[in-house]
Amino acid sequence: MRAQAAGGAVEMEKRTVEKVGADCGKGLFADAQSLGQSSLRCGTRFVGAAEEPRSGRGGESSDSETGPSDNAQSLKQSSLRCGTRFVGAAEGAWSGRGRCLAALCIAAVLVFSLSGLSGCSGTGSSSVASSDVAATADSDPSSFETIAATFDVSALDLDYSKRDSDASYDESSATRITLSESSASVNGSGVAVDGSTVTISSEGTYIISGELSSGQIVVDASDDAKVQLVLAGATVRNENGPAIYAKNADKCFVTLADGTQNSLSDGTDYTLEDDSDEPYATLFCRCDLTINGTGTLSVTANYRHGICSKDDLVVTGGTLNVTAVEDCLRGHDCVKIADGTFNLVAGADGIKSNKDTKATQGFVSITGGTFSINAGDDAVQAKTYIGVTGGTFNVTSIDDAFHSDLQMAIAGGDFAVSAGDDAFHAETVLTVDDGTINVTSCYEGLEAEKIYVNGGDTSIVASDDAVNASAADLSDSSNDIEDANDSGAHDGGGPAANGEMPGEGGSSAGGSPADGGNFPGGDQGGSTGQVPQGGAQGQGGEQPQNNAPQSESTQGGAPQGGQGGMQDGAPQGAGSQEDAPQGAGDQGGAPDADSSDCLVQVNGGTLVLDSSGDAIDSNGSVEITGGTVLVNGPSSDGDGAFDYDSEATVSGGTVLMIGSSRMAQSFSSGTQPFLFTTNVSGSAGDTVAITDANGNVIASITATKQFGMVLASSPKFTEGGEYSLVIGGVLTSTDVHGYTDSGTVTGGSSTSVTASTTPSASTGGIGAGPGAGSAVR
Repeated sequence: MRAQAAGGAVEMEKRTVEKVGADCGKGLFADAQSLGQSSLRCGTRFVGAAEEPRSGRGGESSDSETGPSDNAQSLKQSSLRCGTRFVGAAEGAWSGRGRCLAALCIAAVLVFSLSGLSGCSGTGSSSVASSDVAATADSDPSSFETIAATFDVSALDLDYSKRDSDASYDESSATRITLSESSASVNGSGVAVDGSTVTISSEGTYIISGELSSGQIVVDASDDAKVQLVLAGATVRNENGPAIYAKNADKCFVTLADGTQNSLSDGTDYTLEDDSDEPYATLFCRCDLTINGTGTLSVTANYRHGICSKDDLVVTGGTLNVTAVEDCLRGHDCVKIADGTFNLVAGADGIKSNKDTKATQGFVSITGGTFSINAGDDAVQAKTYIGVTGGTFNVTSIDDAFHSDLQMAIAGGDFAVSAGDDAFHAETVLTVDDGTINVTSCYEGLEAEKIYVNGGDTSIVASDDAVNASAADLSDSSNDIEDANDSGAHDGGGPAANGEMPGEGGSSAGGSPADGGNFPGGDQGGSTGQVPQGGAQGQGGEQPQNNAPQSESTQGGAPQGGQGGMQDGAPQGAGSQEDAPQGAGDQGGAPDADSSDCLVQVNGGTLVLDSSGDAIDSNGSVEITGGTVLVNGPSSDGDGAFDYDSEATVSGGTVLMIGSSRMAQSFSSGTQPFLFTTNVSGSAGDTVAITDANGNVIASITATKQFGMVLASSPKFTEGGEYSLVIGGVLTSTDVHGYTDSGTVTGGSSTSVTASTTPSASTGGIGAGPGAGSAVR
């Protein structure tokens, strides 16, 4: 009834507006149409001139550095103060035709009010700037959900141009710029010097050396100009802005001359351009930026970011030492790294691409290099995609180590990771094809809606779930937060100007990073530099799609499935919310309890997990078709080594899981036999081995904590086959995890177990799902 009444009222007001329009004559409608271009979302957002995004170079919308507060001033000329008076065209229009126009506007306000728009509150204190973000998300045709639906990895430009990798230059034809304290001398053309400001206005190569103690190098050339800056022992400091500022060009190349040390630094306050938050980085480019060469560049960013391009940021060589109050390396459209040595200390993100309005941008691609990253937020962050095919990574992060708002693919590289939250987080699809991953500490290890492990050697120690498949959250809320953070001054959470590391001086979820902020003095897919579009399709498995999957579940207040806590007063496990790190976010996406979209699929590689929460947790299904999966699950009864909401199948690979018994689950079915028992007990340091009738070890593991459950499957198992479960024996030929599939065991206690492709009758504890029970015969 309420909706019908409102609809009738709206229709009545609509007729009133039409009548007013008719009375005022045809000319009024031209004015009304004009006014319609600048009015009005009551109390939330007023459209018109203020609705258009501020244009950047090439007609594209500007970097998300432009926050809501920047639009507030432009709204003054086109906005309405709801329920009080009109500002702009409507104000003062009370005579003749203008009076009719005003009457029409008043009637329009009534229509909007009766339509249920909630912006008109009695307080009148809602911020236009803050409301602007929500309205943009509603009206923007390129919302992030739309971007996700059209995302295709194969459409990304992951290649490097020939000139990106070519650091050569012709010294004889280059212009030389020699810096000297507060001035500079020039030998060649294309350069003007005004006091301590050096401005380059023409395409060409410029060799820069010397020291500029308080000044700036500016590139302001034509739109099609390609400018190469060769830093050959250059030091530039600017207290009021970027040390190097590429205002305009087609592309800027910064070449680090062989054997040279170069330095850029800024102050804590910038002189910003009118009606802008720009510039905001020590090396700031409005155009594409490529860094190459073999020299060294040290950047100290005391204001905000270290090195930033508003288009593409490409690095193919050199040594980059960057300490930044916020982000170290930032490419708005993308970041592509082929090689180099990177020592990054970031108050926020180490490496970041944040474009969220195009499905072919906002990605980070790394094909090589050596990285030491210490981040106060994420070590590597991307809006659409992170792809790694090679490189060596030593990462410490307060939040996620690697975070993508859509997809991620690891196809090579050597990773040592300590994360305060997730080690590797993608909202939709996370694929591990190759590489060596060693996560020594994290809240959750691998997290996405769909997780595919096709290869590589992965070891994870997690304080909650080691592998977690949870429904994706593709709402624009994360983008709004990003925009809000970008538009304002830094909150002081990063390293101070003295280079202190994130997390120093207080506790943090990720522990205290090492080194005090001081800088230190696989073959699949890596050779081509192309990130694969998902893993190989395993037996009975599902090939990940390029289009980002959409969650079918609706948002609600139900607790997340697999979060570990038992109901009905049962104790919470170590992975409960109390142990969540500060800012752990949504615990893996949308707040749905379960989702048919969620999947953990293991097709190959080695996956070694040690968790205090659930070791493998899927709010949907689990499929194991190959590889080796070794699990030391939780000792608490509030979690389990294996936790799923739909089904779990096994058709190949070797699986050996141990953990607590009360929440234990087995496979729900499989084409490969498996065994499951909760009639066991063991302690940290005990070996667990499954042997055949001849005493040959089929699979083994060393316990890291107390356990009361064993789940195992192997290609060597036969339907109805009898095997021995030996606990506390002495094993031969094991690896660091106590694993062998060919050694022998002596001593220990032995129990007979039977393998089958169907689960036994359920005798599991509280919360046990499909397949729970004991298989001891």
